Amino acid sequence: MAALLTAGAGYLLMHRLQTESIQSIQQTMDTWRVALTLLRWGVIAVVAFSWSHVVQRLSASGKLSSVQAEYLTGLRWRAVTWLIILELVLGQGMVVKFFDIIAGTNSK
Repeated sequence: MAALLTAGAGYLLMHRLQTESIQSIQQTMDTWRVALTLLRWGVIAVVAFSWSHVVQRLSASGKLSSVQAEYLTGLRWRAVTWLIILELVLGQGMVVKFFDIIAGTNSK
């Protein structure tokens, strides 16, 4: 699913680069930035709060043993923590901001 979304976004970006100016594309990205950030945080929240329910349903249906269900339930906060770290590093650009601070430059 992620590969399809990435390929679709890449195709749309390449198409827009061929038909529109870079400034126009930057304005569109700035317009959608907040909505996409909220969407990503919403997905992380859904994963965090529905994890136990999904694991219980899979266990009740017989697709997971009780040992597997217990193991997966224990992994919930680890998975959510990694999703938050990925969002902060990739989505919010914390690495770039960190290097800007170290280099002494100021960016948006």
